[in-house]
Amino acid sequence: MEPNITIEDVAKLAGVSRATAGRVVGGYGNVSAKSREKVMKAVQELDYRPNLVAQGLRGQSTKTIAVILGSIKNNYCNKLIYAVEKEAQKYGYNVIVCNTHEDIAQEVGHLQNMYGRHVDGVILMSACKSGDELKEQHRDLYQGKTPIVFVDRRIKGLDSRVIQSNNAEASYQAAKYLLELGHRNIAVLATDEYSTVNERIKGYKRALGEYGIEFRSQNLAFAPHNDKEKIRQVTATILDAEERATALYVLNNSLCIGVLMELKERHMSVPEDLSLLVWDDEELNELLEITTVVQPIEEIGKVAVQDLMRQKENIADPEGEKREVLDASIVFRQSCKAYEKC
Repeated sequence: MEPNITIEDVAKLAGVSRATAGRVVGGYGNVSAKSREKVMKAVQELDYRPNLVAQGLRGQSTKTIAVILGSIKNNYCNKLIYAVEKEAQKYGYNVIVCNTHEDIAQEVGHLQNMYGRHVDGVILMSACKSGDELKEQHRDLYQGKTPIVFVDRRIKGLDSRVIQSNNAEASYQAAKYLLELGHRNIAVLATDEYSTVNERIKGYKRALGEYGIEFRSQNLAFAPHNDKEKIRQVTATILDAEERATALYVLNNSLCIGVLMELKERHMSVPEDLSLLVWDDEELNELLEITTVVQPIEEIGKVAVQDLMRQKENIADPEGEKREVLDASIVFRQSCKAYEKC
């Protein structure tokens, strides 16, 4: 493309005014079908590529949404990106994906960068853990003028709307299912203590309480989701306990592969040697017949985009509503079996 091709060149070739050419390329205003066809033909012939940032600064919209999340290696994040892109396209928006690697400093950097690029909105799955306090100097990044929607995780001290699954209730139902199968020693493996993880642990404890089973801290273990060897080590500790668990409840699917590797090393079979139930579905779960808590990720992404559009139009959220809680469900497969004490 020649560097000096301008919107004026497009307008001249199309035989329309600069304003008309600008409306067609910018996707705003009313233009006749005939004029639109002429302009688009000229755009193709000249290989004209508009400066979207400059165009956005003039029109107060870059038609861009930023999605900032923990890790694209995470199956939840992959599905969320897909859902957001699919819904954003309906409104004519492009999506920029930013990876924080679960690092709050990188999250702050991405927010500053995206605001500098004049994105129209942000969908954020925050790296803030349950005990983290939001620094006062960063508060404006999370409650500024640019529309922002929080998904999956809440941030302590921030009274913002969050779109997420019914973590506590779904986890209660999952733990109850294992208890109904006769399991009384159920180990739990989770990633760091994010708000979602704590909600799932809360549901697990509630189920134990209903069955009169005391929660034992040694049955709750944590492992980093990107470190297979560490996950294996933590799994090994669970399996080597004096009173070994009969069921393992994994609260984050990113931990599952490390668990399966350790079981394979020990020549242990699911569910013959250990019942296994995990959060978030993927093809591996289906292939190995693993019972899974499935989150409505596509719906979460869709609602998040719609929420951004409402904010841009200054349409208020329903009165008093701060959380959009969508129902997760359990897909029952073959990885859990009834336990009978010998």
